[in-house]
Amino acid sequence: MIAGWRKERSFSQAARLHWLALAVALVLVGGVIGYNLLLMRERVIRQEESRLLSQARVIGNGIELQLEVTNRALEGVLHEYRQLSPPGDRSRLNRRLGLLVEAIPGIRTLVVTDAAGVVIASNRPELIGRSTASRQYFTEPRRHLHAATLYISPPFRSYLRNYLFDLTRVLPGTGGRFGGVISAGVDPDFFADILEASLYAPDMRNTIAHGDGLRFMSLPLQKGLDGTDMAVSGSLFNRHRRGGRMEDLYTDRPCSRTGEHRIVAFRTVQPAALRMDRPLVVICSRSTAAILQGWRDQTIFQGVLFLLLCLGGALGLVLVHRRQRILELAARRTEELVGLRYQLLDYASLHPVDELLQYALDEVCRITDSPIGFYHFVDPDQQGLTLQAWSTRTKEEFCRADGAGMHYDIGQAGVWADAVRTRAPVIHNDYAAVPDTKGLPPGHAQVVRELVVPVIRDERVVAVLGVGNKVTPYGEKDTVEVDYLADVTWEIIASRRDQEELRQANELLATQARIDFLTGVYNRRMLDSLLTAEMTRACRYDEPLSLIMLDLDHFKRVNDSLGHRAGDQVLQRLVALLSGRVRSHDIVSRWGGEEFLVLTPNSDLSQAAALAEDLRELTAEHDFGDGLRITVSFGVTSHCCGESAETFVARADTALYEAKRNGRNRVERL
Repeated sequence: MIAGWRKERSFSQAARLHWLALAVALVLVGGVIGYNLLLMRERVIRQEESRLLSQARVIGNGIELQLEVTNRALEGVLHEYRQLSPPGDRSRLNRRLGLLVEAIPGIRTLVVTDAAGVVIASNRPELIGRSTASRQYFTEPRRHLHAATLYISPPFRSYLRNYLFDLTRVLPGTGGRFGGVISAGVDPDFFADILEASLYAPDMRNTIAHGDGLRFMSLPLQKGLDGTDMAVSGSLFNRHRRGGRMEDLYTDRPCSRTGEHRIVAFRTVQPAALRMDRPLVVICSRSTAAILQGWRDQTIFQGVLFLLLCLGGALGLVLVHRRQRILELAARRTEELVGLRYQLLDYASLHPVDELLQYALDEVCRITDSPIGFYHFVDPDQQGLTLQAWSTRTKEEFCRADGAGMHYDIGQAGVWADAVRTRAPVIHNDYAAVPDTKGLPPGHAQVVRELVVPVIRDERVVAVLGVGNKVTPYGEKDTVEVDYLADVTWEIIASRRDQEELRQANELLATQARIDFLTGVYNRRMLDSLLTAEMTRACRYDEPLSLIMLDLDHFKRVNDSLGHRAGDQVLQRLVALLSGRVRSHDIVSRWGGEEFLVLTPNSDLSQAAALAEDLRELTAEHDFGDGLRITVSFGVTSHCCGESAETFVARADTALYEAKRNGRNRVERL
């Protein structure tokens, strides 16, 4: 029980370590995935920032080019105005203005005013004579009177109700006085084309604003935006303007008007050669949510995969633990059965066969949770059975008469006869709920469920062990356990009972038993099964297992000189020496002729070699009668998990051959 508790605790500790290892692995994988997603997000943002800034530069370059072309046009008009002769003839100037408007994309209107702000020349005849004295594109140049400055007016609604801004130069009068202005009205459609050409995403917004903050144009068009003031408190426009840089990038910032998070690129257009009094500002932006949509989709996808990985890992570990638990339970069951075998061996050494049978049946019933248990010997002719023993509970709770010693003809034996005929275990889980005595006298047990297992030796059934009335149906596990214990019980009986008494019970027992008839130890057939079982057990519980092969030196001389009877006595005395020296759970068997094997569980190679050396000295010093001395050569080897029984034994045989070759009466290990 203590060993089982320790194994249970060891299993629980291992399970906790497995869960901890899985958790650490999942945390590491999750960390790598999260880190990669963060890098991916940063990369997407940086790429979009670079792209927006590039688009702002493209738009800014287009605006700079337009400003330079328009400024040259204004300088040309200024020059031509000075060349007018007479000064009052403006028809030529009007034609010139018309040609310039047609030749230069982006200019809608060219006007020339006098000092009072009255339009005196224009490409649009309907504007001649109108007053511009209240327009900022007139008042600002008149106030500063810088002839070399290109004045950029804030956006305003024209007489045609369109938002535009003017580029204005001062027209010098006589004596250096203010003589009026020459102004070019910008065509909004031209700038709309520039802005629209740079739109590469549905959520993108391109804007041109005056340096004072008034919005000139935004695309896509949004009602009520053109002409609004962008220089409100806390706006990104103000931050850019105060920063004094030509370019700025603001990532994932809320829009002051809508609160939407956007990535915004600013580009100030103010070429030094033009001496502009106010700059123009290009603003390109995109919604952060739209930019990161693909990243979010990838995050969700990888998150789902990671969740599936977590669930799969947890489920897999649960299944592995369940499988380990099943194997552990099976291993414990096997260990219990092997332990019971040694327990029965110890019990048999102190009790007669009848008590051993009773004890064995009680243990079989305990293991299978069966209240009924019985053990039969089968007649050598396979035509009858004799009930040898019933379990204690069978006698106390189910039967009013002692059935031990009762003999049944094969035709009256029911399910027991089925086991004899089929030579295989028989299970009945579906008996009708009526008395079924199977030939027993009145008062014997009513059987509801039954499992019967035959014991086979040398192609004949020698005994039948049965259990019955388990609460749940009998299954494969019950069959394996009952079969093992039935076989072990028979072997113990065969080794403990007197040969003549066993011969009366079954005349074939001596020839069919798995005990060597001459020496009383296991024969080769029995060792084959025990060797396989012990190898499996040693590997399962990681315990050492060693094998000693020994052979009498020059034994042929004994037979030739003293006769085979004397040789048989030597073998018997040798086995007695071996059996008296080895441990109770060591297995001694006759391998053939004068060769013997000693299987030593829980012994490593050094321990087994030490035991072999003790046996060698014990044999060499023993008097086998009339001063006869015999020496023995030993080959010792240790089991390696995964190898076959044949390989294991062959290695011991090789070691024995080395002992023979190196002079005999020695121990060699391999």
